[in-house]
Amino acid sequence: MQYFVQFDIHQPVDMSREELFTIWLEEARAAQGAVDAGMVTNLWKVVGQRSIFAVLDLPDHTSLDRALESLPIIQKLGSSVDTRAYAIRPYSEFAEEVRVAVEGE
Repeated sequence: MQYFVQFDIHQPVDMSREELFTIWLEEARAAQGAVDAGMVTNLWKVVGQRSIFAVLDLPDHTSLDRALESLPIIQKLGSSVDTRAYAIRPYSEFAEEVRVAVEGE
């Protein structure tokens, strides 16, 4: 299953920029490992924001929960990271279903 996940990172008031970026560096290394392993198929940093967009390819919903909870940035910043996850599928599959519904097999 594929998931689109948005991460919004908020710097805690009692944390320095250096501390935040040290955690983010650890996260970046973990993210690259997930890309190399094929678990993350696309990964973007939103310009001018502390937001990350990712597409993950995982076997099921439980795997998504476990993957998110294992992330260094989630473990170390907790409630300072907002995540939104959406199960997605290729638009071409949906378009074919629409075509069949309108035109028949």
